[in-house]
Amino acid sequence: MATETIELTGTIEWAKLFESNRDNGEYDVETDGATTVTLLMEDDVFKAMKDAGVRKQGKPDPEGRGTRVTFKRAWKDRFDRPWAAGPPVVYTPAGSVWSEDGDGLIGNGSVGVVYLDVYDTKMGKGCRLNGVQVIDHVVFEGGGGGGGGPVKPRDYTQGQPAAAPAKAAPPSAKFAPGDLPF
Repeated sequence: MATETIELTGTIEWAKLFESNRDNGEYDVETDGATTVTLLMEDDVFKAMKDAGVRKQGKPDPEGRGTRVTFKRAWKDRFDRPWAAGPPVVYTPAGSVWSEDGDGLIGNGSVGVVYLDVYDTKMGKGCRLNGVQVIDHVVFEGGGGGGGGPVKPRDYTQGQPAAAPAKAAPPSAKFAPGDLPF
């Protein structure tokens, strides 16, 4: 079978689809990061994905809204194959190319379509994130990190200079050098 592109509709979460917000986790060091998107699919869409031969597993949504599956695309390919890596193409509802500067980042709860390439491998079907089309955009509002904003340090010295740290006690003379105290 040649490569086939399937369309999966659902609710988009954790869209890291651009160079500025791609995932740079330790597990993606050799590919200089990866673009990822999680799609919350209704049961019929998840079944269609599985019927197409995609082996990815999903996790049921705790609120009973369907199944979550995360799709990934390497930023750089180890073999320099341009079709196998780089950012997926992101489209507006009208089908034009999404502009991160003009259209913004994609927030959780956006509705969209994930375009997935499905192809044969020695181990069965493989899949690759090819593109995303945003149908109903929710503006991204987070700054990342889950923090509450910048830290505002207080003056704990009440006008007094901080005390110098206590000097470490000399090593105990009970043990000979190289002996372990346990």
